Amino acid sequence: MRIRNAAIAGATALAVAFGGTTVAVAAEGSSDAAQTAPATNEGSSQQGSSSEGQSFPNKVDQDLELEGEKPADGTKIFGSSKDFSGQPVWAKVLYSLTILGGIGAVLGGVIGPVMNFINHGPSF
Repeated sequence: MRIRNAAIAGATALAVAFGGTTVAVAAEGSSDAAQTAPATNEGSSQQGSSSEGQSFPNKVDQDLELEGEKPADGTKIFGSSKDFSGQPVWAKVLYSLTILGGIGAVLGGVIGPVMNFINHGPSF
């Protein structure tokens, strides 16, 4: 009975996680076509106004695309004195995801069991 419940919960989690993937891919494809069409038809004056109206994920995606091959210096990012100037966007994103993952590990590894102990008591 528990195995069946675990399988149903896992299938539900996968469906929720990947349910919006097709919508995101479809929206991404249409926004790329809309961004390139005015830039080729109108010239540089239209291109500047289209970049101002972009959403945050599109700006980050464009920055990641432009600086994707630029090397990063790990000692400037992860060293004792941090210097993010001159580092590519992908390295800054990687650093922030590392910090976020560390916070998640602390929450899941320390605070979660403490809350479980508070709520349910010693069950050993």
